[in-house]
Amino acid sequence: MNYNKYDEVINGKNTYKEIAKLLQENDTIGIGWTDEDSTHLDIIFKLEILKFGGFQRGIKANYLYVSIIDHTSYAFVPDTIKDGAYIQDKLRFNNDCGDKLAELINGIISELVGVSSE
Repeated sequence: MNYNKYDEVINGKNTYKEIAKLLQENDTIGIGWTDEDSTHLDIIFKLEILKFGGFQRGIKANYLYVSIIDHTSYAFVPDTIKDGAYIQDKLRFNNDCGDKLAELINGIISELVGVSSE
């Protein structure tokens, strides 16, 4: 993982690779993350869940689930890079922090599908 001087996880190739690797091993990942400005978020990632009953919005069991504690959650299809505005809209972070969140999620997705994120 990539860390700042306060031991918070930050965006970077090592962060994306490590999270994707652990997700592919069926782990649930929790990180204390910062946008390197003034926001700290506690984020949980899970790839695929056991799902019972139909979820709204067409969410499937094999999606990438992102939960930001005390804020919001959403599940993304982990097949291709997403438009940053789409990620921001779904997670309701439409600001500079939202840009960094989109970068984080797209970095993880790119590692999951084997596409370079840089």
